[in-house]
Amino acid sequence: MFDVRRSPELKAAVFGLRRANAEVRKGVNVQTRQEIGGRWKTAVESRASTNMERAIIVKGARARAGTDRFSLLAATSRKPLRGGLVPAFEWAGGEFGARSRQAEVRTRSRKGKAYTAKKWINRQFKGRVKEGRIAYDAASEIGTWAVAQWVQFIVDNYAKAGRKTN
Repeated sequence: MFDVRRSPELKAAVFGLRRANAEVRKGVNVQTRQEIGGRWKTAVESRASTNMERAIIVKGARARAGTDRFSLLAATSRKPLRGGLVPAFEWAGGEFGARSRQAEVRTRSRKGKAYTAKKWINRQFKGRVKEGRIAYDAASEIGTWAVAQWVQFIVDNYAKAGRKTN
């Protein structure tokens, strides 16, 4: 995450966007969603290697733009996958992996008798890692470019608005 408070240039860009008229803000937001969002989705897609990773992480990848910030989002889909996993809430296994382990599961037989059984869980995920494999890696690659591009969109839209008034 980039902290705007550490950079006077970014502070100026955010302040300028807040003070801008609606036409300038709308132009910046549209450009952000289209150009930065397109490159973000491509970067995330290129890192996903399995269909499960694509369904969990890539499907909800998008850029969100607001009056004073933009966000690069992944795994925002709330539609449950087959099996019940909801990507927006249970994305960590796809991004960071998980340790396979045996767990005791309480279940019932067809006749209704309750019993416990040991089952392997988290086998479908890759091994656990500290740093993310897909979205985190993509964000580290294009993050600085995205911030620079966003500031450029602000400057360009101010210049367009200035030319229209003259």
